[in-house]
Amino acid sequence: MNKVFLFIVLFCLLGQPFSCFAQKVGKNDYFYVLNTRQGLSDNCILQMMQLADGQLAVRTRKGVNLYDGRRFVLIPLPSEKEESIAAYKGQTHLYADNRNRLWVKDYQKIFCVQLTERRLLEHPLDSLLHETGKIRNGLKGRDIQDLFVDSRKQVWVLMGNTLLNTQDGCLISLRKEWGSLQDLDTDGQQVYAFMDSGIVATFLKGKLAYTASAYPALNAQRYRNTSLTVKTPDGQFYQIRTGRDERSKTDASIFLHFDPESRKYTRIFACNYLLHTLNMSSGNQALISSQHGYLMFDFKVGTTPREVKELTLPDGKSVATGINTVYRDREGAIWLGTYHDGLIYVSPMLGLFFTIDQPWWQTGWAIAGFVVFLVVLVGGALLYHLRRRDRNVIINNPSANADPSLADSGQLPKTAKEALGEPKLILQVRSLVEQHLEDGEYGVEQLAHDLCMERTGLYKKLTALTDTTPVAFIRSVRLRRAAALLQEGTLTVNEIAERTGFSSPSYFTKCFKKEFGVLPSEYM
Repeated sequence: MNKVFLFIVLFCLLGQPFSCFAQKVGKNDYFYVLNTRQGLSDNCILQMMQLADGQLAVRTRKGVNLYDGRRFVLIPLPSEKEESIAAYKGQTHLYADNRNRLWVKDYQKIFCVQLTERRLLEHPLDSLLHETGKIRNGLKGRDIQDLFVDSRKQVWVLMGNTLLNTQDGCLISLRKEWGSLQDLDTDGQQVYAFMDSGIVATFLKGKLAYTASAYPALNAQRYRNTSLTVKTPDGQFYQIRTGRDERSKTDASIFLHFDPESRKYTRIFACNYLLHTLNMSSGNQALISSQHGYLMFDFKVGTTPREVKELTLPDGKSVATGINTVYRDREGAIWLGTYHDGLIYVSPMLGLFFTIDQPWWQTGWAIAGFVVFLVVLVGGALLYHLRRRDRNVIINNPSANADPSLADSGQLPKTAKEALGEPKLILQVRSLVEQHLEDGEYGVEQLAHDLCMERTGLYKKLTALTDTTPVAFIRSVRLRRAAALLQEGTLTVNEIAERTGFSSPSYFTKCFKKEFGVLPSEYM
């Protein structure tokens, strides 16, 4: 085994200069549209975010659509179930907290979805106060004027000029002269309250530490309407603010950077039109959607953006003003939410975003090509090692080739149990999925039911053991069985996709390439 990994390291070091020669991408694998034909409730996308389990939560006019990579599940948000939050004057905003709740904020109203049960909660604001014991002090849900979820996924509520952390009970007093609270976040030590006046008030252990202002008080009215703040992994804050210039009677927006270490704001960009959504791929790059198209910033080059008025997609269609919201998932792919055409998925390997004045070896396709090459190489070496180990186990201990489920019943000797090398839960999950391979509807809920477990319990245990979500684990079992069938060479790709529970050959091909780095037709 040591020789195998030594070979991998040497090969990677020698092969790194050639990582730019990425595999040619096809538009069907890296670009596609999802709309009502694929089960989306309606084609008007208001906002979206990726949840902890990898699902995409998509807010449309009809409700919240949960997308697991295969199908959409709609959770309606009827108006009679909404609760009032009078202080919130912004557009649609989604928050996911650490109790598997999705909070959906719209102008002066809020909904709450329990994700594990996929149902809308009744009177969630009263429940928040009950959790902290404040409801016993005479407070009710209607006393809550706004709600925020910080980077730790803890919920804060605004009542008058008081901020309350509903989990640790921390109270923060805001001053009226600062204006209205629009955004809130924390770095784990300090709490940052972003006000509509452009002031950020920073608190340590509930007490004011300092304030900083983004611009002079004379400019406050110009950018007072809405705010969207994003914290990067290195603790920096980026913010877009919008408002109206009364002198020119035009809309106004500004893009800002706040550095907590220097306690200073920096103005990056300003314009006389509305900016919609802000995405930070890192502390170096930003993508902002607007009513005019896109602004792409590469801070390694400078602060002058590349303005994209019209974006040509691989199918030849041009989109710009039809885009309402943009979201970057954890894999770096871009999801475009449109007003009328549903969702558009764009893989980072297409190079449509963030290719501003970069050296060729830093472009997305070059990096992606190297990563795919490295994954395939390491995967091949690991597969070779595992096959040799399994062959030795079978030769030295024939009983270890028996059904893995026998290991739990005590019918195998100890050495055979050890040879299996997997915890009991993983063996049970793998066995159940393999029993239902042809059932494309067999998913996490049915799996949890068959294991006599709660969905959340299964998620926590399986994630801890495998460092992947149940949805991804199920998909991986299906794909590995498909790979074995491909090697046998007796079935077509379409037949294998059907036998392993994939909804369509195209979806099977997309998943297979993501798992193994090659198309099914290229797999040997």
